[in-house]
Amino acid sequence: MKRLMTIAALALGQAACVANQGDAPFRFLDARALSVEDDACVPSDELVIGSGLLDLSGSRNYLLAMSVETNNSTQPIVINQEPFSGPGLSDITVNEFVYSYEYVPSGGGAAANLIDTQEESTAVYRVLRPGTDPDQSYVFMNAFGPKGSAALEGKDGVVFSTIKARGRMSGGQVVESNKFTFPIRVYSSGATYDCADDQIPAGACVVGQDVAVGGDDDACVDPT
Repeated sequence: MKRLMTIAALALGQAACVANQGDAPFRFLDARALSVEDDACVPSDELVIGSGLLDLSGSRNYLLAMSVETNNSTQPIVINQEPFSGPGLSDITVNEFVYSYEYVPSGGGAAANLIDTQEESTAVYRVLRPGTDPDQSYVFMNAFGPKGSAALEGKDGVVFSTIKARGRMSGGQVVESNKFTFPIRVYSSGATYDCADDQIPAGACVVGQDVAVGGDDDACVDPT
């Protein structure tokens, strides 16, 4: 499989930042570019993005597909004094995403926290096996938790969303991923898309994500 190649940041001069990559037992690396194939949202295995654009007239959240790797190793299970390596031991079960946000208004102004608390968290479930390869593995996640998504209403500027994950090793040890920061330009165009209530524009994983909302040529499809 080809190594992922970085493409220019979308509409921003600052790219995503990944911190403390070597310290965590599981790490998020690049955000993969998304496309729609056969009515399904598919992460690229060649292209990554450094920032995003979100038209709030289409959606209040941004979908990320983050390449992920683990640096833990499978521990042998001893059966009748003979080592046996099997699935399950040393797995990492991810059960929480933790979010914090910095909002920078367009046209100047002081940066501020997007929500009224320092962080928010959402419950998730994902099992990561030892030796996970970032070229072949990714995790879907929203760029905003519920509070962050609600706070986007009326905003015009850049939101720097910082995300980390928490989980447990098979033995019960609590572990955390690295933190990464992904910048997203948010605005409201006021445009609409001429689709039925149970349809979405073709070619968009999320309406308004990195694709303009509206237009007479939008083809509508049933969401998957």
